[in-house]
Amino acid sequence: MPLHLFLVPVNIILIVIYLIARNRENLRLTAWIQPLTTFLSIGIAALSLLNRDTNTAYTVWILIGLALCFAADIFNIDMNNDKIFYAGIACFIVAYLEYAITYTRFNNGFHRQDIMIGIIFVAIYGLLIAIYWKGLGKYKLPVMIYGLFMPFMVTRAISTLSGGVFPLTAAVLVTAGSLMLFLGDVEYGMQRFYKPGKFTVGPICYAGGQLLIALSCAYFIS
Repeated sequence: MPLHLFLVPVNIILIVIYLIARNRENLRLTAWIQPLTTFLSIGIAALSLLNRDTNTAYTVWILIGLALCFAADIFNIDMNNDKIFYAGIACFIVAYLEYAITYTRFNNGFHRQDIMIGIIFVAIYGLLIAIYWKGLGKYKLPVMIYGLFMPFMVTRAISTLSGGVFPLTAAVLVTAGSLMLFLGDVEYGMQRFYKPGKFTVGPICYAGGQLLIALSCAYFIS
């Protein structure tokens, strides 16, 4: 079995612990478990380089995005702290933009079919902002800005499915991973700005999404 796969079950166990820590509001445990899940995803992506057939340039670009998310994780522990919230948003904007650029660069740019996907996600963006609006308060501008980058990243991931450049398995993994990141953000937005409650899939979607994106490196064969 390839070495990178040995880290997958360990990461899955940590993701479950991460969900429990978030719901118990155990910030001490979250402070190390959240970055650790991303760190393991970095390890999974890096280990794919042991296969000479994988695309080294693609893996390096994904590793940069994962490293940026790792830095954002450190800022993003206590999400009710304004300074941490703003720092986390800034870091994730850069990280998700890097992912979007990576998907676009290795998918030979933009394609005609991207227009329809873009329209759909613009509509989703508008709907979510409308749902959050009353609860956004002083966070209106940063959330509206951040909300543009996340769907853009997802549309670039979906484009890899039909761009004819990405290997199918790698395209499915980055699309599923990016959609999971998006769903995790939607749940957080609902909890923070619409109706407070316990997390159900958000932490799993975030850490699981990073895991799938990291796994795509092993299946992007040159």
